[in-house]
Amino acid sequence: MMAAKPASGGSVTGYSIDQTEEAVVIIGSGAGGGTLAYELTAKGIPVVVLEAGPHLGHDDYVNNEWEAFNQMAWLDPRTTTGSWRIAQDFPNLPAWIVKAVGGTTTHWSGATPRFKNHEFRARSAYGRIEGANLLDWPITLEELAPYYDRAEKSMGSTHVHGRPPLPANNNYKVFANGAKEVGYRYYATGPYATNAEEYDGRPASIQDGFNFQGDKNKSKWSTLVREIP
Repeated sequence: MMAAKPASGGSVTGYSIDQTEEAVVIIGSGAGGGTLAYELTAKGIPVVVLEAGPHLGHDDYVNNEWEAFNQMAWLDPRTTTGSWRIAQDFPNLPAWIVKAVGGTTTHWSGATPRFKNHEFRARSAYGRIEGANLLDWPITLEELAPYYDRAEKSMGSTHVHGRPPLPANNNYKVFANGAKEVGYRYYATGPYATNAEEYDGRPASIQDGFNFQGDKNKSKWSTLVREIP
């Protein structure tokens, strides 16, 4: 992120830029960039968001995994080194990181669980573990809670703030039954930033199962459907 003052007038995707106007330039329109642009413009601060990929609309999405991967993913040449499996078997395989407006928020599952107390204190909770570099966070769950609240309300997370849960599909019913049989008492279909009912101008999910290939129904939150517009 940087402040920019163009040396001369110009335009970005049809919008003229005054040569004397200062603006914040944000690189990338995903979870970080899209949200930051939204918060700054809400305060009246001019922002330009630069995105390396195309502006794919929901009508453009293809509900086929391999075809969608080639449509949405960052396909630029890359290489991976090291001893882990991917580096050994597929060192040149592109990553499922989206290069398009909305970034990888258009690909993620939509799961929005909060970290638990012990996860902020990994070193204290688990001690020194050989080969690991566990650390305690410098902040607590209590300090982060108000920001969790804001994010959950913005995304429309289910199970919290009065939002209903997603309906159970067959996979969930099998999983929940197994959990019950082995003694678990708590299991649920969320929380997810996918609407169980209409919310924030987005319709309820139709359970089509294609979140990773781009949600054609617009039921799942992403910066493409909320913050960028």
